[in-house]
Amino acid sequence: MFWGVLIGVLAGGVLGASSLGMEIDLMAIYKEMGIGIGIGVGVAATIFLLGAGVVSAIDYSRRRKVA
Repeated sequence: MFWGVLIGVLAGGVLGASSLGMEIDLMAIYKEMGIGIGIGVGVAATIFLLGAGVVSAIDYSRRRKVA
């Protein structure tokens, strides 16, 4: 929900600026937003997978010591 509010505020600001007569290339802005979202999702997924791998390795090593 937080990201939805931020995107809504950004979209409102872009539309407000365009209605005031400022020359804004909406396609370029949304293209940059899409690239940023892609990079963010990629980084988040990588961090999540690394963390999950570390936790799994620790859990596996503890199970091997007990058995």
